[in-house]
Order: sequence, then structure tokens, then C-alpha cells
Amino acid sequence: MDAEEDFLNLRRVTGSMDEPPNGALGHDAQRSDFLSTTTKEQVEESSMPALSNDQSSDALVSKPLKTVESDPLSSFALQATNESLPSPTISAEHPGTPESRVHQSRSASADTTSVGTPLGNLALPPKPRTIGGFLVDDDEDVPPVTKGLLNPGVASNAGTNALSAPNRSISRSPLANVPFAQSVSSHEADVLNSSGVASVISNGASAPGAKVLGASTSVSASEHNPQLTASSTASGVPKARLPHDTVGIFEDRIKADPRGDLEAWLGLISEHRKRNKLPEARGVYERFLKYFPLAAEQWVAYAEMELSQDNFYNAEQIFNKSLLSVPSVQLWKVYLDYVRRRNNLSTDSTGQARNVISQAYDFVLSKVGIDQDSGHIWNDYLQFVRSAPGTVGGSSWQDQQKMDLLRKAYQRAICVPNQMVTTMWKEYNAFEIGLNKITGRKALQDKSPAYMSAQSSYKALQNITRGLNRTTLPRLPPAPGFDGFDEYMNQVQIWKRWLEWEKEDPLALKDEDIKAFNDRVIYVYKQALMALQFWPEMWYDAASFCIMQGLITEGDDLLIQGIARNPESCLLAFKRADRLEIAPKKDVGDDDNIKRSEIVREPYDKVLDALYSLYAKTKEREMEEVTKFEREARLRETSFEGDQNGDEDDEDAEDRKGNAEAALQAQIKAITDGFEAQYHLLSHTITAIWIALMRAMRRLQGQGGSGKVGGMRKVFADARKRGKLTSEIYTENAKIEHNCYRDPSVQRIFERGLKLFPADEKIALEYIKHLIAVNDTTNARAVFETTVSRMASKPETLMKAKTLYDFFHDFETSYGDLFNLQSLEKRMKELFPEASQSSRFSQRFMLDDFNPTAVRIIVSPATQMKLRAPTILLEQAAPQASPPVRSPKRAFVDDSDDGDRPRKLARGESPLKGAAGRRLDQQKRFQQQNNSQDLTGQWPQQAPPPPSLPRDVYFLLSIIPAAASYHATKFSPAAIVKLLRDTNIPNQPPQIPRPVPTNQTFIGSTLQPGGYNSRHSETRSGHKF
Repeated sequence: MDAEEDFLNLRRVTGSMDEPPNGALGHDAQRSDFLSTTTKEQVEESSMPALSNDQSSDALVSKPLKTVESDPLSSFALQATNESLPSPTISAEHPGTPESRVHQSRSASADTTSVGTPLGNLALPPKPRTIGGFLVDDDEDVPPVTKGLLNPGVASNAGTNALSAPNRSISRSPLANVPFAQSVSSHEADVLNSSGVASVISNGASAPGAKVLGASTSVSASEHNPQLTASSTASGVPKARLPHDTVGIFEDRIKADPRGDLEAWLGLISEHRKRNKLPEARGVYERFLKYFPLAAEQWVAYAEMELSQDNFYNAEQIFNKSLLSVPSVQLWKVYLDYVRRRNNLSTDSTGQARNVISQAYDFVLSKVGIDQDSGHIWNDYLQFVRSAPGTVGGSSWQDQQKMDLLRKAYQRAICVPNQMVTTMWKEYNAFEIGLNKITGRKALQDKSPAYMSAQSSYKALQNITRGLNRTTLPRLPPAPGFDGFDEYMNQVQIWKRWLEWEKEDPLALKDEDIKAFNDRVIYVYKQALMALQFWPEMWYDAASFCIMQGLITEGDDLLIQGIARNPESCLLAFKRADRLEIAPKKDVGDDDNIKRSEIVREPYDKVLDALYSLYAKTKEREMEEVTKFEREARLRETSFEGDQNGDEDDEDAEDRKGNAEAALQAQIKAITDGFEAQYHLLSHTITAIWIALMRAMRRLQGQGGSGKVGGMRKVFADARKRGKLTSEIYTENAKIEHNCYRDPSVQRIFERGLKLFPADEKIALEYIKHLIAVNDTTNARAVFETTVSRMASKPETLMKAKTLYDFFHDFETSYGDLFNLQSLEKRMKELFPEASQSSRFSQRFMLDDFNPTAVRIIVSPATQMKLRAPTILLEQAAPQASPPVRSPKRAFVDDSDDGDRPRKLARGESPLKGAAGRRLDQQKRFQQQNNSQDLTGQWPQQAPPPPSLPRDVYFLLSIIPAAASYHATKFSPAAIVKLLRDTNIPNQPPQIPRPVPTNQTFIGSTLQPGGYNSRHSETRSGHKF
């Protein structure tokens, strides 16, 4: 049954799908009406100018309130706010923020303010503030970090318009006054110049690439000017909320971390429900489930909230959204309860309600009936069948029909490993025996193997899943070494053990019913993905299993869902791209190579967009944390100065301030260093994705670079435009150009990369290797000298030069002359004195795995290969004053300090008589001989060592490998001895007894001559011996 049939069955099973009552539209419909109405009213009331093609009215419809508040040219926005917003100036020379880029689309020549002042030369000071009717100086309330943001030159040109100008926030970016040379990093400037993007014109007009430049400017300026960074973020830090504003605090936390702060989501939902604000709670549920669509627990809570208010239409909409994609027993049980609630059996005269409920049970059991926790649903289903009209064992058609349905239900239930399987088997046993003992035993005998397999499988499954937390609220995996990492990985390992157990096919389904086997494994994968939604490896394994089993559609759907849940995952993006690249052309649509390449490129673009967005958010978070930390430090300093009230000496105050400032800078450096590690990781990941995309486009389109077919060169250009790269992108591009196309531009690519990454030894090493490979040793030496001189000039990059020195030392050893080699070793000795001179010298003559300078040649085997005499290690106890006495009696305790209390006297050992006494005495004498010393304190002389073995035997023992090197099958000595001891081997084979001769006689069990065959002394002839 495919997804469409399941959906139709779901609608049919639920009975009557209610239409929304009047005035009770769904939340989404109400929200869309509210947005459209609000937008229309705002557009009619506001006096906004005409928008360009880029600023369509759709942007207003999607976010009307935010658009009205953020648009600086809206008179309605100016009237709607009473707060005095910071008003940094805008510089048309540097459009660095999204707000400024919005106004770039308008005509620069016609873009003027209401007083006719051009935007490029306008400075809008804040509106004068009043408190209690008196004017307040703005400098008193402006935070220290915001001072100096206004351009002095522009502010002076404003003149007398400072008080009369309207309060408009033209641009929130304080980067508008930063010179262009300081705003763009060397790498980004090189990218723009090499890609043909013109610089921003000084009169305010911008080139076509100004939008890209603006995005780079906001990041680069913060890197080059830390003070500007702190100033720019002061206005961007959200204001602290009041403690009683619980909803606002939760909203801020969700906005800052929507996928990680689960407690904020749940707390916000609980807060709205506690205040009985169901529309707000409904909206939070919808937002939450967009981030966590597999959170079955919240789907259940959402549905129960609607059912508690008798909102059946909304509940059915929830079931339609969740049931087919969330295989949760709890959620499906809520659906069953809803179906039974809407279909009353007590008033069912036609049998229609019972039929609907029966179909619902069949539908539910087909989806979650294989779950180990589905035993209660199976038991409810059996009770439902038992309650049907008719009598079990009756003779009418209705009775026979009920008996057949009940037998079929029992036989399905006892084959599923669940917690009720034993109870249901007992009920089935009583059911069959109650009908007919003969046929019942036959039926039980046929189904007994399936029941035993289910029972044993359930017990094994309980052991495997012990400690498993089957939650449906996924959490982001903690970083290695941090809190919660070990517990999270333990859960991952338990899920993997369960999956491996299912793949081993303990129920023997693979040969008989391959579909049932696949369904069980895929079901466990879906259960794992509900708990490990943010673990990409689980999505990858699930998709790979489906593809391997021939379920192509299911595998591709899992990849798409995994990418949606983990947009930053390179693993899922690469797997999806490979699937699209190897897919037949008919599956991807048009045969055009360009369209095919666009389809293959889509997963790469998605993961790149996600990582670039994460990079920008990380940058913002760093700026906010640094600014917050500085602000708290300033507040502490101000509070301390207020407490002193001038009692502190000036010298002590200066020392204290200096120490506080040094501590502050050290803590800020620690914060920036931590974020720098994150930037480094993100840059490496982004570079690896661009390299993978470049290789894929080479396979599909080749080198490219002309016409519509961009090829790998277009990917390389796109990567340089977006930035945040490492040197590997230049190295890989140069290698592809050289190895695949022998293009002469390889040297220019290496030089450009070496210029952008002067402190990176990897690209310098690869460039030197390339020059040596093309037999350009002159340039190779020049690159080496230039690079190591630059690195050796700074202590922090000195160790990076060691890699280049080692490589060039090997090169000079193999292909250079001795003079250059000795000169190089002298330089290495000065720069790296910790290295051994002999090891550096011997390195000249080393092969891959052999060092001839360390070989010890055997000149005289008789002298140099003399075997060692075997030594016997004897464990000797420490010398004691008196030999220990082994006795079963208690040791004598000296109680001389106990006063005149009578004490027991120690007595000697009781002698043992007979053989037991002799053995004990012999053991005692032997122990005293080996483990004790005489009265003089001298140890007894050891016995002389045994005679040495022959020389050839010693040589054989020396060349035999050690026992640890033997990796084949090993036998246990104890087990072999036990086997030999317990094996009953007869002394002689059994023989057929011969007939007893008449002249022999048996005395007891001994054969005696004379025919004696009894215990008495008598013979056959009656004579006695």
C-alpha cells in the first residue's frame, strides 16, 4: 500500500471529516487572513514610495509588521514608534547591510529625503528627548560604545538641521564610514578584482557586484577594526527582558537557538497552555513541529489539546499531517481512541461504526503492529473482536464468522515479539482447546514454532535494548569531550545493536517473506531517526539499506528528509549528489547537460548556503558575547568606583584599572580564540565542499570556462567570490588543471593562492612539488627561499617552515649538489637546534624503510652471536627474623601489656601419627630449606644451574618466533588435558568369551584348573583339593 492509498484509507477510516465550523477556521487560515488584512491596512495608511523590482509586495505580505518597522523611509513606521532609535549615517560608497542594499535598487540621483537632502550626504541626528517636559542631553544616555559612530564631517554639514530632521534609521550598519581599503580583506579584494567586479564608485553609484561586496564588507571590517566591532554590536545586542516576561524570554531563547534549546520550546508551550491561550499555543506547536517533525510526543500533546476542546477538525488535520510519517505507538493509539470516540458502538444498529473501527485497527496494526510495545493494541483488538455479535463455538454463520476472525487475529498476534505475546498465547491455547481438543492441539502444534520464536526474540530484544531511551525529542549531539557526549554515543551504539540484530533475521523472514523482513528493519530505522534526528550517519545508513534492498524511492526520500533535518551535513549532501549523478537521464528530466548539472549541483548549494549562514551567525554570536562581556565589565568597574566614593588613591586606582583591563583583554582573547577554532573548522568544511563540487562539474561538464557550460572553472570562480576558503581550493584546482588538461595557468593559480595564504606551508609545499615535477628547479628554489624566509621571520610561523626544510633537504640529497646540501643543513641547525646533527646527516642516505647508517654488520658469528645462558628466576621472600610456622592454630599474641590477667601459653603443634604425619613433616623440612635463612642471616646457597643445552638447540630456540606472534588457532592446554583425562580408552578391544573347559574350576571370580565353578571348594568329580 503506497502513501496515497494510506492517506485515502486514513480519511475513510476516520469516519466523517468535519469541515471547519463558522468562526472556527484553522490556525493557518486565521493567520493568513490576519496577515493579508493587516498588510492591506498598513499599505493604505502608509506613504511609502514605489518599490523596485527586487522589492516586490510579496515581501510585505510575508512579514508585514517586520517590514513596516524596519523600512526607514516609511512615514507610518515613524509614527508607529515612540522610541529614539540610534541613527548612524549611511555612506553610499559602502553599502554593507541588507537595509542599505534595499535602497540601492532605487535611483541614486532621485533618492532624496523629505527636505531635499541627498542620502549620500545626510546625517540624521536623534530626536531631542524630553523627560518630564525638560530637554535631556543625548550624551548622558548614549552608551560609551555607541559614541563616535556618526561621521564628523557629515554631521558638520548637517548644520542646523540636526534638531528638525525626522528620526529615521537610514542604516543600522556602523560600517558605512569605514574606508574601502580597510573594509575588504586581501583575499576578497583579490577575488573581486580577478572576477571582474568593479569597485564601488565614490559618488554613491555602485557596480553590479556591490551586493556581494556589501556582504563581505560587514565581516571584513570587524576583522580589521576590533573597536569598530564592539561599537557595531552595542546597538544590536537585544535588551534584557524583565524577569516576569516569561514568554518574551522563551521567545528570545528560541530565536537564538531554535534547534538546540528544547527546554525553551517546551516551556513556551506550557506557559501558553497554563494561561489558557490556545491560539498562541497552537502557533508555537506549528513552529516547533517544523523543526522537529518526528517528535511524536508533541504531536500527541497537540492532538490531545485539540480533542480536549472538541476541535475535531483540527485534530483530524493533525492526524493527516503526522500519522503516515511518525511511526509512534502512542500517537496511533490516540488516533484509535478518537475513531472509537466518534463511532459509538452502543448506538450502532447498522454495524457501520463497527466496520469503521475494524478498518482502523487493521490500518493501525499494519503500521505499528510490529513494534515491541504494540502488545496493548493487539490485546485491545482481540477484545474488540470478542465483543462482536455472535457466540464462539456456535453453529450460525455469525458465530462461525466471529470464530474465524478471532482465530486469525490470535495467529497474527502470537507471531509478533511484544510484551503481551505470552498472555495472548495462553488465551489462544484456551480458545482452541475450548472449541475442539483434537483440532485445537493440531493448530497449536502448527503455531508453536512461531510463538516460541517470537517469545525468544522478545527476550533477546529486551537484553539488547536495555538502557535505551526511546524518546522522540531529538537533541543535537554534544561535541566530543563535553557534557553528555558519552551518554549520547551510548544511545547510538544501542540503536546500532538493535539494527544489527534485526538484520541478522532472528525471525527467519528473509527467505519466506522478504517484504516483512524489510519492513521490520526500516521500522527500526525510523524509530532510531525519531531519537537521533540530528545524527546524519543514521540517515545515511537507513537510505543505504533501502537502496541496497531495491527500495530506491524510499532511500531517496530518506536522503531528502535527512538533508532537511541536517542541512549542514556533508555526508548526506554528497550521497544525494552521487545518487543524482549516477541516475539515468530519464529520471532527471531533460537530456540537456546544463540542466543535469544544475540538478546535481543542488545538494552542494544547499549545504554551502547552510554553512555560510552558520558562519555569519557564529560571527554575530562572537560579537554579541564580546560586547556583553565588555559591558558587564564596565558596569562592575563603575559599581566599584561608586562604592569607593573617592577613598582610593590615584596610584592604586590606576594599578587596579590596569589589572582589570589586562584581565578583561585576556578573557576576551580566550573567547575569540574559541570562536577562531570554529571558523577554522567551518572554513575547512566549506573548502572541501567546493572541491567536491568542482570535481563533480569536471565529470559532467569538463573544464568549462566558455559559453553556458561553466564546468569546474565556474565553480572555482564562484568559490572565490563567496570566500571563507583555505588554500586547498587553489591546490586542488591547480592539480586538476595540470593532470587533466595540462593547462599552462597552473603556475598562476599557485601564485595567487600563495599570495592569499602566505603563512600556509601546505600550498607552498604543493607548489614546490609541482615545479620539481615539471623540471623547473630554478623557480622551485626561488619559491622555497621566499616562503621560508617569510615564515622564519615570525616566531609563530617558524615551525611551519620545518616541513618545507625537510622536503627540500630530501630533494637536495637526491638531486642537488653537496655544497647546497651542507649550506641547507647549517641553516636548519640554526633554526631548529633541538634536532640531532647525526640524525640529520643519516637522513641523507635513508631509503623508504631502511637506514644503512644504523646497520650492525656481523663480522664474527662465534663472538657476536654467542647465545645467552638461560637464567632461572626464583622468587625469594624477604628475610625474616624467624621462619614462619604453618599451623592451623591461631598465632601467638604477646599480651604482656595486659596487666596480671592470666594468659594462655602457646603450645607446639600436635604431632600427627602415621603416613599423614610423615608427609607433613617432609613438606615442612622442604619449605624451611628453600624459604628460610640460618641464624647467621646468610641465605643458603642455590643449586648450580642445570647443564647448558647443545649449541644447535639454543640456536633453534632463538630463531623460533615468540608465542605472541602466533595468530592462528590456539588450543587451551587445560582443555586438552581434561579431554585426555576424561576420555575412556579401553586397554584392549572387547573379545567374545570363550566356553569354559570342563577341567577348569572357578573359585569366586578366578579361573582355577580342575573345573571349580563355585565359591565352595568342590569339583565336578566331588574331590577336594
